Amino acid sequence: MIMSAKIVDLSALDQLLQIQQGGHFISQDHLNVSLLEACRQGRKFIVQKLVRSGAEVNVRDNKRCTTPLHIAAEQGFVDIAAFLLDKDADVDACDGHGNSALILAVNRAGSSDMLNLLLAYKAKVNHKNSQGVTALMKAVEVMDIDAVKILILAGSKLKERNKFGKTARYIAVKLGIADVFDSLKSKARVELFCYSSHPGCALYKAALNNQVEAVKILLDCRYLQPNVQCEDLHKSKEANQNIKKDTLRNLIQSICSDAKYGKDLDGAKLELVKILLGSGIDDERAKLLSSALIDATESGVIELVELLCKLKNIYIDRESALIRAAEIGRLDIVKLLLNFGADPKQESFRGQTALTYALKNGHFKCADVLLQNDKPSEQKLHEMAKVAVKERQLEYLEVLASHCNIDEISQSLMKKGILTWDSKIVQFLIDHGADINDTSCPALLIALKIRRSYYDPPLSREDCNQLDMIKFLVESGASVNRVHHNDSPLIVAMENNYNLDVLHYLLKHGADVNEIGDDEGNTPLTAIFARRSTRHPRFLEALLKAGADPNKAYSDGKTTLHLAVCIGKDDLGSIKQLVSAGADLEARDSDGMTPLLLAAREWQPEAIKVLKECGANMKAIDNGGKNAVFQTYKRGYLYDGHHEILQLVASDKDQVNIQMPDGMTPLILAARKHDNKAIKILLEAGADPHKKNNNQETALSILLDRYFYKLEFMAGLKLLIRHGALLSLPKYGCLNLYHMIIFNERELVQLMVTHGMAPMCVDFTGVKNSLSMEHISDSVWRNLSPLAAALVGNRKVIARYLVANWFLTPVDLVGSDQLKNLKVGLEGKCSLCVKTFLDEYVSQPMSLMQLSFVAVSAQLGETIGREERVRKTPLATFLQDRLLFKKEMWSSPAMF
Repeated sequence: MIMSAKIVDLSALDQLLQIQQGGHFISQDHLNVSLLEACRQGRKFIVQKLVRSGAEVNVRDNKRCTTPLHIAAEQGFVDIAAFLLDKDADVDACDGHGNSALILAVNRAGSSDMLNLLLAYKAKVNHKNSQGVTALMKAVEVMDIDAVKILILAGSKLKERNKFGKTARYIAVKLGIADVFDSLKSKARVELFCYSSHPGCALYKAALNNQVEAVKILLDCRYLQPNVQCEDLHKSKEANQNIKKDTLRNLIQSICSDAKYGKDLDGAKLELVKILLGSGIDDERAKLLSSALIDATESGVIELVELLCKLKNIYIDRESALIRAAEIGRLDIVKLLLNFGADPKQESFRGQTALTYALKNGHFKCADVLLQNDKPSEQKLHEMAKVAVKERQLEYLEVLASHCNIDEISQSLMKKGILTWDSKIVQFLIDHGADINDTSCPALLIALKIRRSYYDPPLSREDCNQLDMIKFLVESGASVNRVHHNDSPLIVAMENNYNLDVLHYLLKHGADVNEIGDDEGNTPLTAIFARRSTRHPRFLEALLKAGADPNKAYSDGKTTLHLAVCIGKDDLGSIKQLVSAGADLEARDSDGMTPLLLAAREWQPEAIKVLKECGANMKAIDNGGKNAVFQTYKRGYLYDGHHEILQLVASDKDQVNIQMPDGMTPLILAARKHDNKAIKILLEAGADPHKKNNNQETALSILLDRYFYKLEFMAGLKLLIRHGALLSLPKYGCLNLYHMIIFNERELVQLMVTHGMAPMCVDFTGVKNSLSMEHISDSVWRNLSPLAAALVGNRKVIARYLVANWFLTPVDLVGSDQLKNLKVGLEGKCSLCVKTFLDEYVSQPMSLMQLSFVAVSAQLGETIGREERVRKTPLATFLQDRLLFKKEMWSSPAMF
C-alpha cells in the first residue's frame, strides 16, 4: 500500500482499499504511513483518497515527528495543505524540533501563498522552535521579502530573540537587507506613505529615504498584497502597478520640490526614478504620469524631463509641458521636448501656444527655436503682434517682424500702441508704415481720448505719462488741428478733462483756438459748455487769453454765452467772465433767443439776475414773438421754486401784457395752466385781466370754463375777480358763476356782487339736467336770476344776502310770475328755512325805492360797459355807487 501511494499505482491502491471495505482488515498504521508518503510525493489525489478512507490527518512519522501538514507546508504543496486544513489538521502542531507548519513553510524559493493559507487558518505567527527561531527570523534568513512583509503584517513581534539573542533585524543587518526590513517592519509607519491601507506602500518609504537597494528588492517581490490568493493574481498586478506609479509620482514631486527651493539634484533620487521606470510602468499608468512631466518641466530638472519623455506612451502634450518650458524660458527643455515630438501647435486653455508664452515673457531664444520648428500662419503671427503691443514687448515685436509683414497691420495696431504710453512701441509702428495723421483715427486724438481708468490694473504714473506721449506725437508730426471729420485735439483735450499743461502745449504748437472743431459746429470755447466739461473755468480763462472769440456762434447760432446760461447757478462766474471778454448780451440764435430769453426758458434765476445786472434787454422777444415771461412756460408747468423766475422777468406792464399773434397773453397762459401763483404774480405786475385771445377768451372765462367744481381753480378765480376781471366777462361766461351760487360758494358770491357783476338772468336750460331738479319749471331755468339760483340750491344765506343788497332782477320782484312758478316748484322740495324765507319775502310788498332801483339797474344792462353807463347817468354819486354795488348795504358773517 505504501508503495502504491509512492508510485501512484491507483488500481493497486483501489484494490487494497476495496479489500478493507469488504471486511478484510488494513491496519491504521498502513493508512497513516501511506498518507505521510503521499504528502512527501505531493500526490494530492492519493492524499484525498487516503483521508476519505480513514487515514488520520494529524498522524506523525517516527523520525522527525512531522505531520502531513508539516510535510505539505515544507514542500510548498499549497493545495494539499489547504485540503488537510479543511479536514481539521492541527495548524499549530510542532515537529520534533518545535517547528510549526508556518516555520517549515518559509523557504528560499518563496512561500507567500503557503503563508497566506496558514495565516488564514489562524496559525500562531510568533511561535518559536527549539532554537527560539520564529517564522519571521527564518524569512529574513532565507531573504524572502514577500514572506517578511506577510509575517510583519500578520503581527510578528519584531523584538523577539532566538536562543542566541538575535532579533530578525539583527539577521537582516548581517545579510545586508536592513533597509528593506526597516521599510517593512512597522505597518503603522508604512501606511503614512500611502493613500490607502495596502501594505505595498513600503515602497514609498524606501524610495523617499533613498534606499536604492531596498527599492530594487521590493520591486522584485512577487506582489505587494499579502492577502491576495493565487487566483487574484491579475488584481495583485494591478495593485502593484498603482503602487509603483504613486511611488514614482511622489519621488518626482520630491525632486521638483528640492529644485524649487534651490537644492542640488539628488543623484540617488534620480537613480530611483530610473529604477522605477525600468521596472515596468504599463501604458495606462504612463499616461497618468503626464502631470509629473509638467512638474518636472516647471522645476527645470532636465534630467528628470528626459527620463519621463523616454517613458512609453506618456502624453508629452497633455497640459503641454512645452508651453510651461517656453513660459519659464528653459531653452534646453524646449529643445528636448521638441526632439521627443512635443507639438508646438498645442494650445493652453487660454488658446495660446508655447510660442506666445515665450514671446510675451521675453524668452526670445525659445521663441526663435519654436518658430524654426513650426512657423505659424501670417494671420496667427499678426494676432501675436497685437498681444506684443498690448504687453509693451518691443523685442517681442521685433522678433515677429523678422518672421512676418508687420507693415500690413501697423495702422490697426496704432491705438493699442498708444494705449501702452510707450513711445518706442509707437515709433516702431510708425517705422513700419503707420500714418500718425490717419483720417479715420489720428494718433493724437487716440492719446487724448484715452483715460487712465481704461487700464485694469491701472498703469503707474511713470508708465502713463500722457503729456509725454502727446509731446512725442506732436514732435513726430501729429496735427494739432482738426483732421477730416474728427474732433479737434483742443476739444478732445477739454472733453477728457486734461490738465492745463496739455491745453497750453497744444496752443503753443499751433492749435487754432477759433477752429470749428466738430461736426456739430463747436469751437473749443463753445465745446467747454456744450459738452459740459467739469473743469471749464480754467479752460475758459486759458482760451480767452489765447484769443478765443466769445461771439463765434455754435451751429444753431448759439454763442458761448447762450451755452453758459444753460448751466446757470453752477457757473455764474463764467457768465461774468464772458461778458467781460466782450460777449454780446443781445446775440440771437437761430430761434431768435437771446441769452436772457434762454435763461428764462431753462429756469435759471441766478443767470437772469447776472444778465440783468450786466444790462441785458428785458424786453427782448424771440422769432415767435415770445418774451422772457412767455419763455418761463416754454418747458410746461412752473413747479415750486420756478415762480421766482417769473417774478424776475415780469418787470413791467408792457412785458406782462404782450400778446402773441393768436392773442395769447401771459395771464391767459397762466389761466390755461391753472397756475394760481403765476396769476397772482402777473396781476400784481399789472397784467390786464380784460385782454382776450383770438377766441374771445379772457383769463377768467378760461378758468370758469374749466371750473366744474375743482377747488384748485378757486384761488385764481378770486384773484381775477378782485382785479376786476368780471367787467369784461360776457354773459355766457356767467353760467358757472351761477353754478357756484347753487353750490354755496359764498365768498365768491360776495366778490361777484362787490366787484362789478350786474344782476341779470341767464338761460340755464342747457345745464339743468346735471342738477336733477325736474320739479323746477323750464320758465325758471330760461330766466335764472342770482336769487333764483340761490333758492334752487337751498342757499338761504346767499338768498338773504342778495335781497338785502338789492342784487335783484325784474323776475325777482314780489308778485312776478317767475317768482310764483319758482315757489310752486320748490313746494315740498326745499328746506324749511328756505321755505320760511321765501314765504316771508313774497308776503311783504317791496318799497317804491326798491322797485325803482331794480328797474333802473335792469335798464343799465349787463356787466360789460355797465360802469361807464352808470357814470353817465345824472344820478348822484352815492346812487351810482349803489348801482355798481361798490359798497354792501348788508353783510352777514355767515357769508364768509
